Amino acid sequence: MSIRKKPEEAVSVLLGRLKKAKEAATEDAVDSCLVFKFNEIEKELNGMKEFYPKIKSWEKGVTDQFCTLEQGLDDDIFKDPEISHKLDLIKNDIEKLKSLISMVDISFQPNYEPATRGYDHDQTVSEEWVNLGIENKIFESKGMSRLLASFHCVESPQVKMCLLCLSIFPEKSVIKKKPIIYWWMGEGLVAKNNNQTAEEVGEQVFQQLINQGFIKPNIDPKAKWSVSSFVVYPWVRRMLIIVAEENGFLQFTTPPRRPLNCKRRAFLWQENDTYNSIVGDGEREQDLLTVFNVKVQYLGTRIDWLAKLKKAEVLQMGRWQNSATHHIEVEDQALLLNDLGSQKKLKYLSLRGISRIEALPPSIVKLVSLQILDLRACHNLEKLPKDMSALKNLTHLDISECYLLESMPKGLQHLLDLQVLKGFVLGDISCTIGDLARIKNLRKLSIRVSNQGDTGQLMSLVGLSDLRILTISWTGESSSTSSLAALPQSLRKLDLRCVPFEAVPEWLWPSRLPDLEKLYIRGGKLSSLDHTDTDREWKAVKFLRLEYLTEFEIDQRSLFPQLVDFKINLIPRTTTILNRGG
Repeated sequence: MSIRKKPEEAVSVLLGRLKKAKEAATEDAVDSCLVFKFNEIEKELNGMKEFYPKIKSWEKGVTDQFCTLEQGLDDDIFKDPEISHKLDLIKNDIEKLKSLISMVDISFQPNYEPATRGYDHDQTVSEEWVNLGIENKIFESKGMSRLLASFHCVESPQVKMCLLCLSIFPEKSVIKKKPIIYWWMGEGLVAKNNNQTAEEVGEQVFQQLINQGFIKPNIDPKAKWSVSSFVVYPWVRRMLIIVAEENGFLQFTTPPRRPLNCKRRAFLWQENDTYNSIVGDGEREQDLLTVFNVKVQYLGTRIDWLAKLKKAEVLQMGRWQNSATHHIEVEDQALLLNDLGSQKKLKYLSLRGISRIEALPPSIVKLVSLQILDLRACHNLEKLPKDMSALKNLTHLDISECYLLESMPKGLQHLLDLQVLKGFVLGDISCTIGDLARIKNLRKLSIRVSNQGDTGQLMSLVGLSDLRILTISWTGESSSTSSLAALPQSLRKLDLRCVPFEAVPEWLWPSRLPDLEKLYIRGGKLSSLDHTDTDREWKAVKFLRLEYLTEFEIDQRSLFPQLVDFKINLIPRTTTILNRGG
């Protein structure tokens, strides 16, 4: 019988062949050494009986290795004069197969389940595995031992602590990078040093986790230089649970291996977690440092514990999932927001992606320790506090994708520690781009330009002399760039969206942006990158994205001699050119 036809019977087939080979080899004389080797192989095969039928995701790899064993245990082994050597080779193949089984589920599965279903799937699988005794075997396996060894080989305690945070997420969840780095920043797991901001340190830690194989980047194959989300390998997550529990970092239920609320951290998993107390017996909300919404989508009518928080530094209520369709809704925004002003130690507040938040209460400016305010994709948000100058410690303000906002509050120019400002709206003169020139630490800025906005403010962009990353999005047919004369020469990345111009304006000439490394132009009327600048080439640009340009027809990559990677994806009537790897 071929193993490929009935792989579920692979072990039985191999045991039958092994028995015949053993009988033939010991028919004339019993060689204790040969018998020992046969028995070792038999023991190993018997130990695999329960694994193969249960683990389908790795069927092909395991089947291939079983077939290799089938070839080794063919009829010729009965007559092979080098049978002892051949048994050694078979034993080696057995070890390869064991290694393959020990790494079960560690390979990334592109057809992962959505994060919204990850916990339910995790719970079902965990219960089945516990009942079968498989989970304990996994925790005791050589594969797990190797993963534990790889964790302990990490030299940096900082990297270890950041990695342990990732154990809280349901298996196979696709996780956005930014909320996780913000969490690390809020808890002080990453902090600025003499040469780097806290976010840059967080990015460095994130890259180390990728390089050391603990997480899998969820990369758009058409833009592989950009990593914005990731997956924790399932086996790595199980290893992290072991380490977190052994070191008192977190405790987990069994099953389905979800984190328990403890003295320092509380996790919201179901709707009733938002009611009454979120800590266990003998513990107090006053001592919590972090509250993290892992799975709750509907924040109900009672959030009694919020007013009891006294030491909280991280309040992650919003979306961490990669999917923009993951829905979180608050029933009454007052119950969620009105008590926030008392959180004097809060450093990171995320309301990302929560719908039905129409306005932030004035009390939000009492968060005197706040460093990161993430309001991205709060689509119902219409109003910010009139004056935000009291938030002196703010380094990150993200109000991008809040399309109902029509103007900026006063006082942003007084936030001298601000490094990242996303979603700046050209509205009235309460706060203008010119005002932002006072913020010498500002490195990243995104602007939304509408028909109603004062586009004359764009001429002040050149005054942001330390800016590194700039995004400008135009909305409306009549949006103009006539007032835009120059951009900061310090720019490393420029992202232009829905551009209203057909030809390259002077401020986009290569000589005007000598240090530009990334150029993205997505959507709009641009028909060509040709220009009349004496410096024809963008000599520093390494990454180029040209997408959804209705009039663009000419491939002009020759203007970018240093390209490492590019993506050109135009409207169907034009030629589509896929990206090149460098």
